[in-house]
Amino acid sequence: MATMPSRIDTLRVALPGILAQVDRLYLYLDKQVKIPQELASIPKLVCILPTSGERVLGTSGKFLALKAYREPCLFFTFDDDILYAQDYVKVLSAALRRHHYRAIVGLHGAIYRQPLASYVRDREVIHFRKALGFDSHVDELGTGVLAFHSSLVDIDLARWAHPNMADLHLMLDAVRQEIPRICVRRRQEQATPLEQHQPDSLFMQSLRDDSVETALLRDAFRHYPGRWCMSS
Repeated sequence: MATMPSRIDTLRVALPGILAQVDRLYLYLDKQVKIPQELASIPKLVCILPTSGERVLGTSGKFLALKAYREPCLFFTFDDDILYAQDYVKVLSAALRRHHYRAIVGLHGAIYRQPLASYVRDREVIHFRKALGFDSHVDELGTGVLAFHSSLVDIDLARWAHPNMADLHLMLDAVRQEIPRICVRRRQEQATPLEQHQPDSLFMQSLRDDSVETALLRDAFRHYPGRWCMSS
């Protein structure tokens, strides 16, 4: 999980339900130089501060947990502005078992149309708040509501040219490694937004300008034909 100072209010709401479902939660404190006292005293919470001189990781800092905890594990991701159902981890764990731990599974998915003019607009989205009656293959999963076995995916954040584009970069890593991405069956409101469309949200930034994302995805279409849901 990653957070920043402007999200402290929603983080306070989200944390208790998350901590009740995990053995340990690694929290990357983007844009902070010291651990807030209210977080330092929480059991099971391991806070990670940015390293001086390190490139800004933003939302991709949530994946530093894979470097901090090197034992094989089931890895679940969270966002600081989402309220998770009490069985969120159980639902994703069951999905991992169904797919024999050989897929990345999640609640929020996107399928991209080709030819692609816009990363944001040329896609069909399965929103994490809505019910879904069956597991569905998708191109991209939202990194705030997904899970995988830590041995499945080779993630090297140094290769992510744009760390705040975590959804896109994880998709590209999975496509290169030929790892399925599956949006899982679930009831409505398995996860619920605490806030949406904040001025500093990455989604709002991409609505204003998604040219970088569009160029990266077009390039991936050229390099990896046939690996997409709508490949001809």
